[in-house]
Amino acid sequence: MFKDIIQLCSSIPRLKLLKFFLFQPDVRITTLVATNTTGIPKAIAVRELRALKNYGILTSRTQGKNILWSLNTSHPLAVSFRLFLESVTLPDDSSIASAFRGVSGITLLVVAGILAGEERGLIDILIVTKKPNDPRIATSVRAVERMSALPLRYAVLERGEYAERLEARDRMLRDVLEFKHRTIIGRK
Repeated sequence: MFKDIIQLCSSIPRLKLLKFFLFQPDVRITTLVATNTTGIPKAIAVRELRALKNYGILTSRTQGKNILWSLNTSHPLAVSFRLFLESVTLPDDSSIASAFRGVSGITLLVVAGILAGEERGLIDILIVTKKPNDPRIATSVRAVERMSALPLRYAVLERGEYAERLEARDRMLRDVLEFKHRTIIGRK
């Protein structure tokens, strides 16, 4: 068992891919999706995905020209590794704030959902800004995705729309603000 743990932790790309699947146990994804989300080059990702399959923690099946990878949820280390990775690998507040440093006009940045340890959340990042169409927002979210090695769901609201939704007790905002969350920039 100890040897298996060492093998599973033997490289950073392997850990990123392992985390990607452990936090999404029901997904079947292609190598391309995994590389785009984690930021790992394709050749390295293919090598590490095959290694994880050889250790039995991932399974694969062919669909047309693509290989679909998924987590083997019955692997004896799956639950333990998920708990471990959840406690030590989610990005901290300063890292998230630095990812959004180049985006002007943000008045509120809240992390919720998987980034706050709340799996039931509809979104993982709530961004309230003066400039909701700023393309640097998507770039910053991708940077946080690569830090966390997880695909993230996010919402961008203009300040007026946020105020209206807050007053109307909008379901999405309730899901963010009534469950576990952290305010990175601004005040609610």
